[in-house]
Amino acid sequence: MKKIIYTLFVLPFFMLGISCDDFLTEEPENSVTNGNFWKTEQDAESAIYGLHRLFRTTFGSINYVYRDRGFPFDFMNPSIWGASSNGTPVWTNSSAQLTWEGEYEVIAQCNLLIDNLQKVEMPVDRYNFYLGQALCIRAYVYFYILKTWGDAPLIKESVDIGEKARTPWQELADFAIADLLRAKAMLPAAVELVGADGQPITSKQIPSKGAAWATLAHLYAWKASLNEEPELNKLALQACDSVIADRSYRLADNVEDVCEKVIRGNSPEGIFELDYQNISEDDLKPSGSYAAGGFQKWPVEPLTTPSTRRSLLRLNNSTAMAMFPDLSDERRQEYFYQLDEMAQEPVSITQGAAYIRKWRGVITYTDGPDAGRIKAYEDNEILFRLADIILLRAELKELTGDTQGAIEDLNSVRDRAKAHTYTTDEGELKKVIALEREKELFLEYGARYYDIVRNGTFREKLRGKYKTLTDQDVKDGALFLPVGSKAFNDNTLMKQTPYWFRNGYAY
Repeated sequence: MKKIIYTLFVLPFFMLGISCDDFLTEEPENSVTNGNFWKTEQDAESAIYGLHRLFRTTFGSINYVYRDRGFPFDFMNPSIWGASSNGTPVWTNSSAQLTWEGEYEVIAQCNLLIDNLQKVEMPVDRYNFYLGQALCIRAYVYFYILKTWGDAPLIKESVDIGEKARTPWQELADFAIADLLRAKAMLPAAVELVGADGQPITSKQIPSKGAAWATLAHLYAWKASLNEEPELNKLALQACDSVIADRSYRLADNVEDVCEKVIRGNSPEGIFELDYQNISEDDLKPSGSYAAGGFQKWPVEPLTTPSTRRSLLRLNNSTAMAMFPDLSDERRQEYFYQLDEMAQEPVSITQGAAYIRKWRGVITYTDGPDAGRIKAYEDNEILFRLADIILLRAELKELTGDTQGAIEDLNSVRDRAKAHTYTTDEGELKKVIALEREKELFLEYGARYYDIVRNGTFREKLRGKYKTLTDQDVKDGALFLPVGSKAFNDNTLMKQTPYWFRNGYAY
């Protein structure tokens, strides 16, 4: 079985690209090289894997962790998460967290591929395979941009140059939906992916039909809620059904396998991921670039003890117990190390905090002064997995009146965790499903914040200024990030989000 080694294919493709700094105003300087490149399927494969390396590097950045305003922690380092999670960010105008430069660099590479793949002589199914990947990744990136900043420039092709105003996020969503509808028709199922050499591809970073459907499901649900288009919920449901019916996917057998296999990556539960492998330095990212680097120490990280300080992020024992009150729920035992037992230890040792251990793929230095210390995690970043889509379908079924179907989906995830089945004593089904998503997807790649925004529960579940935002504040973009100052360079058409223009980010 084939796992993709992205670094082998990167150089030819990046020779073609344009700098993200120039993506709005500069023509590529190497059009001759570009014109001569697109000849064989090997060229197409080199280009697509160059795109994958850029996609992985960009979306694996620590900035994605710093942007997360939905962490449930009781203590958050005030200089990083504390203020932003209270709705009062302390980012400077030029903070990396505010720039969409990396995202648009990925889009530029997607556009270059989409505009040039037709030049390559290869069978139609192989052309569709490469084009479908570029379309799926471009759509995913636009979806991330519109969730994070709202309105943003829409760059449709590699020759689209000049100053750009922000396009309404709804138009970005429609553009991404069109890409995904094309991609899901072009891409094979995950179990049918093969490389140019005919060998099966097992990396879940390579988009498949299921990855396109999963992105569509979330995108339809987002637009249905935030743009008040409830009819889109039915399309989101259909997309969920398509993922769940795909024979490529199945739930892991138990929660231990979620931590040991699903989070590690490329499992049958995984749908779309950023794939990290202990093959070379370029195929890993530092442990500190994972969210886990901020909240996991002992017993996951080597050379630590129960007394090792957690100075960035801490979740109180009481909070963890309240979140997972069912003593039979295996997530209580697997996501945390001896939650009940460690709660009896002195606070001077534990800081009163639970010991999270959901990410376990630790790689250590083998020699030199850092020998034995953590070097990286080999865990993938999970963008979508099957349990996520099952619970999204439960949410959508509840919204569209299929109460029994919603309960069945909810219970299918609970059954895997050996948690009790749903009863009406728990309260409103919609809220129970939302909480189940928080529990199942605990601390996974921004899931909680975007769920809260989609469900409109920010005043209830977030803190600080989020609790007092007016409807006009939300309409003016308070739930999005401000646009960083770099986007205004040489672009007189760029405008700041109204809420943030009033609140310290007017340039």
